[in-house]
Amino acid sequence: MKDLQMRKIKRLIIIIIACAFYLNANSQFYNGHQMTFGKNKVQYYDYYWQYYRFDDFDCYFNEFGRDLAEFTADFAEKKLAEIEDYFDYTLEKRLIFIIYNKNAEYKQSNIGLVTSDQDSYNTGGYSRIIKNKVMLYYEGDHQAYERQISAAITEVIINEMLYNADLKDRIASSSVIHMPDWYIKGLVKYVSSGWNYEAENRIKDGLKSGKYKNINHLEYDDAVDAGQSFWRFIGKKYGDVLIPNIIYLTKIYKNVDDGFLYVIGSDLRELLKEWQKYYLGEFADDRNLPADDANTIKKSKKEQIYQQVKVSPGGEYIAYVTNDWGRKKIWLYNQATGKQKVIFRKEPKFEQITDNSYPVLTWHPTGKILTYINEEKADLVMYFYRVNEKKTEKRNLLYFDKVLDFSYSPEGSRLIMSAVKDGTTDLYIHTISSGTNEQITRDIPDDLHPSFIKDSQDEILFTSNRVSDTLRNTGDPFEKTCS
Repeated sequence: MKDLQMRKIKRLIIIIIACAFYLNANSQFYNGHQMTFGKNKVQYYDYYWQYYRFDDFDCYFNEFGRDLAEFTADFAEKKLAEIEDYFDYTLEKRLIFIIYNKNAEYKQSNIGLVTSDQDSYNTGGYSRIIKNKVMLYYEGDHQAYERQISAAITEVIINEMLYNADLKDRIASSSVIHMPDWYIKGLVKYVSSGWNYEAENRIKDGLKSGKYKNINHLEYDDAVDAGQSFWRFIGKKYGDVLIPNIIYLTKIYKNVDDGFLYVIGSDLRELLKEWQKYYLGEFADDRNLPADDANTIKKSKKEQIYQQVKVSPGGEYIAYVTNDWGRKKIWLYNQATGKQKVIFRKEPKFEQITDNSYPVLTWHPTGKILTYINEEKADLVMYFYRVNEKKTEKRNLLYFDKVLDFSYSPEGSRLIMSAVKDGTTDLYIHTISSGTNEQITRDIPDDLHPSFIKDSQDEILFTSNRVSDTLRNTGDPFEKTCS
């Protein structure tokens, strides 16, 4: 009798272990497919995921992202129809938007790390699109977020046009069309973002430096910028209406050169020569081409970003940030001695989408304290570096998802912050001694670059894309903003 009971207990234990293992390995579901999680990514929080279902797409979001999901759905519905009309093509597969409130949440995602017979994913550092699944994260700027949604929809449509409803990891390798980096990424950028002064300045720099001498050798942002300018040239000279035909014939002949040749009548080599000639002519009379400067503090390294340049009150020091593939450093340059040193370094180099907005810097009105905020392990940390003592004080900054910019009040006891909370970018006054926050605005328009007006304790200057000068403070996710 006892032996029978022991066998039953052992059998029950085995069943419990097997069920626990199965549930752990198959804990998430997306679009009817089981997804395994928990490999190779450090995850700091567990999120409860929900979703909205619409006619053409789904929006997945966690418990803190409902307003952002509603904003995403409203914009994506309009943009999907617009981009489908541009390409004269209707998506066959429904889109699945997986929405994160910030970059740190996106970097914790394990989607794309698992390969099986059913699901084979592109794990490249730049791609946020896996088949029909699109991963989005809010950067603190609704206009930038809209461009992210537009780019994702554009890329999915182009891929489906080239490979039918099955993406290239589902079809035979002999059927895959070799695409240079600039082709699809540049076209995505052109269709989703159009053309602006920032793009124009990057093209001027690329032409002057000789980087665009061979477009097929370009990588990363250089390839995207050059490709964007190339497709703009095609649109300007031959008309945007021909671009869908170029993609269609590229698919038919499985060759990029033939796609251009049979639509435009010129091969790609001739078009690339015309492209460079076109922009050199467009910029010929421009007096604002980048020029070398003898007063350079530090020579720029390839792929390294220089940002957050802040001059101390009195002009004695210049603080700035370098970001080399996620390896962040804060430099302090003494204008009197010409010497510079690193006062802060974080994160290893890693080829992935990095949050280039951190660390965020500002100077205390006395010019003796450099204050900076950095994101570490998905949380915010505030540092106070005392220049004379060469000492750093550290404290956790709670409540916010992200801080975009901040500055001191004239007396130096408070900070006015442009910060993100639950998918909206608003203004907060942070009292340093108590660590408390007072919310000033609460609405969908993005409130950026705040500062106290000189010698005033109560008046604040900031930029915003709100349609009026009234602070409604409704938090309505469908509130209109200036485009």
